[in-house]
Amino acid sequence: MLSDSSEQGSITHWLQKLKCGQQHAAEPIWDRYYKKLVSIASQRLRENPDRSIDGEDIVQSSCKNVFSSILNGKYPEIDNRGDLWNLLLSSTVNRVRQHYRELNAVKRKHISLTQSLSDNATFFECLRTSEAENQLADLLEFLLKRLDVEDPSGELRKIAILHLEDHSASSIARMLKRRKTNILLSLRWIRSLWEELEAK
Repeated sequence: MLSDSSEQGSITHWLQKLKCGQQHAAEPIWDRYYKKLVSIASQRLRENPDRSIDGEDIVQSSCKNVFSSILNGKYPEIDNRGDLWNLLLSSTVNRVRQHYRELNAVKRKHISLTQSLSDNATFFECLRTSEAENQLADLLEFLLKRLDVEDPSGELRKIAILHLEDHSASSIARMLKRRKTNILLSLRWIRSLWEELEAK
């Protein structure tokens, strides 16, 4: 078992390799800090209403950015374990803050839209009709069928439905017994396909 000083030395050792452009050096650093960073990110996301993003998503994004930046020589002053930890921590916290800023921006747009329609009682009455409900159901089925064309196995459809039900990428990965990275790629693919339909 490594002593504290040996562990610190090993992290500094891998950091130096990363700074020299050795991409594989990111893996032992990731192994050392990943769970701790996920715990911190998850704690800060306790009030997060968007269940499609969780602590793992935040840490994967922030660590990827930090490692990429170090490989590209962006942080020559980062020289030891303490410096590296502070950088990873601040990057993770900033990514959480960015997520909340993006949520607030969407919320403000939603409030603005709601306010602009608040005087139009007829609009809301129309939404309550069975015809409107059927139209929404038809629209959803149309979008899902587009996914079936790309993926006859039906997995894209399953992922889309679970995502619409506010399951996180991690949760979907567990339910479908897939890698989380594959789920994230599928979600990007789904968004791309639906955006193509919207543009037509």
